Amino acid sequence: MKKYVEFSDEALECLLTGKAVVGTLKMDLMTRQVSFNMFNRKPRHRAKDLILHETTSGWLKKSVKKFKIFVSANNRMERERAATEILRQAKELADHLKNTKSIEEIMNEI
Repeated sequence: MKKYVEFSDEALECLLTGKAVVGTLKMDLMTRQVSFNMFNRKPRHRAKDLILHETTSGWLKKSVKKFKIFVSANNRMERERAATEILRQAKELADHLKNTKSIEEIMNEI
């Protein structure tokens, strides 16, 4: 007795182009027919972060939901000097964020 697997046209098209198809196989117990359900996986498209300010070894970025600060210090520095440098850069970035106006604020002033 031969068993056949039912594929959707979309899954068959992906197979014929050489792409891998991810999904589940299901057997109907009454008809003993096996069917394949392809997962609809779509890539995520997220907006790029906007760089607001850069320091010697750090940056301030704005994403859709958050402001992001990254600061680093050279490993060859003493710990105390590295900690001071990190705090200085973080303060500079935070001050930049506090003191700059957004586009909405500028448009409201006009």
